[in-house]
Amino acid sequence: MLDAVAPYGQRMNLRGGYLPALSTDVIDILLRQAVTAPSHPGAATSFNLWCMGGAISEDVAEDATAFSREGAAWLWEAVNMWDVPDHDTQYEQWATTVSEVMRPHSLTNGYTNLTDDLGEAWRRGVQGSEAKHQRLRTVKTTWDPHNLLRHNKNITPDDIAAPAGSEGPRR
Repeated sequence: MLDAVAPYGQRMNLRGGYLPALSTDVIDILLRQAVTAPSHPGAATSFNLWCMGGAISEDVAEDATAFSREGAAWLWEAVNMWDVPDHDTQYEQWATTVSEVMRPHSLTNGYTNLTDDLGEAWRRGVQGSEAKHQRLRTVKTTWDPHNLLRHNKNITPDDIAAPAGSEGPRR
């Protein structure tokens, strides 16, 4: 689906988060960060601001989805794409700076694909309520008791997972 804008082999990073409002402070921060973005031939940087609401935020109950949207009026997203591995550090540092300056304005819940893994406490809150996190942990324990799918901001299974060597559930 994204091959046209993010072809295989293209180097890129994404950062983002939810905003309760689109304030002038946030606009000023994003404009200041846009000016400091690295720029090389064949590279691109963009900021996207997505208005939340309707079907994505209001038409479905918060607890009906795995990711949280509670309080999210806007989603901000910073996207970098470049070609040369020598530029990795420069683009990664810029994206980290954008995340740090936006963090005070962003909600603690969010869409995990647009965030760095900030540790266990962050993973417990990014999906919203503790009850939702526990439901996701129960699903993880049921379907991946040995934590094989443990990359990309993992929810670990409960300690009472199936013993080593036993098979997980089958469909």
